[in-house]
Amino acid sequence: MTTFQQAPAGSAASGTDAALELNSIVKSFGTTLAVDGISWTVRRGDFVGLLGPNGAGKTTLISIIAGLVKNDSGQARVLTIDTSKEPNRVKGVLGIVPQDLAVYPELSARDNLQFFGAMYGLRGRELKSRIDDALRRVGLDDRAARPAVGKFSGGQKRRLNIAAALLHRPQILILDEPTVGIDPQSRNYIFDTLRELNRGGMTIVYVTHYMEEVEALCRTVAIVDHGRIIEEGPLDDILARHGTSLVRLTLRPEELRSAVALLEQHPEVTHRITGDGVLQISSRALQDAVALVTRILADIAPNPESCQILPPSLETVFIELTGNQLRDA
Repeated sequence: MTTFQQAPAGSAASGTDAALELNSIVKSFGTTLAVDGISWTVRRGDFVGLLGPNGAGKTTLISIIAGLVKNDSGQARVLTIDTSKEPNRVKGVLGIVPQDLAVYPELSARDNLQFFGAMYGLRGRELKSRIDDALRRVGLDDRAARPAVGKFSGGQKRRLNIAAALLHRPQILILDEPTVGIDPQSRNYIFDTLRELNRGGMTIVYVTHYMEEVEALCRTVAIVDHGRIIEEGPLDDILARHGTSLVRLTLRPEELRSAVALLEQHPEVTHRITGDGVLQISSRALQDAVALVTRILADIAPNPESCQILPPSLETVFIELTGNQLRDA
């Protein structure tokens, strides 16, 4: 089994054990500031979840790391390689699994991987060995020769996408929404594959809209909003710092005014009205929030348009920090 160099658990990232180093990265497209001075370090061997609303700057950031987009200022390094100066060297150590499927539907799985492997300069027995290993890792070895992957399920195509990114045995793997629209069996295969790769020392950056997946897979989290990283660190630490119970109420305008007047009398909870007009009530103690919501429902709005109670989780942290529900962003 191929293994990858891994930093000792708990070590601080430095110039030698950092997989990714971003220093004051800025990127604009016309008048749109996509990345606003991001500095971020990912240590070797980590499994990082990258979260953010649509348009937050995640895709631009990934493109800069991959050397596909040149940043306006700042410096990006992948395993000490400057991405703007040596983008071809970056391609040798970095694997990218795009959200859009990058497979040829009329070819077999093996022929697809033959094509992508040749692009990395792989030939002969070495290429065959790597194709066999990649197919085994994603659970497609029994379908390698079946013609026309266009007839594969969506999950099987996404697993093939991952196999293609593994052919050159990268030290860092970045996946952009790898489980969108797939079946539970393929999701489990992908999870098992990524855990195995990470145990072998591969650094993984996992970009997703599904926060429960980050909680299941990742040790570290970075949350991006408006082109900046607004929170990062070990998942447990972030939950300890920001974990709150959250209640979301959709009320009629007159009910909303009365509910806000009541909440202003109770500083033990915080409240805000989101951009879509939802009353959001949060508290470190769930019983405080529920007690006030019970009063609102009894005395002010017995039939709210909607009522949602969220216990402390990465989703409540995200909503608290950004004001958005990620899937609705």
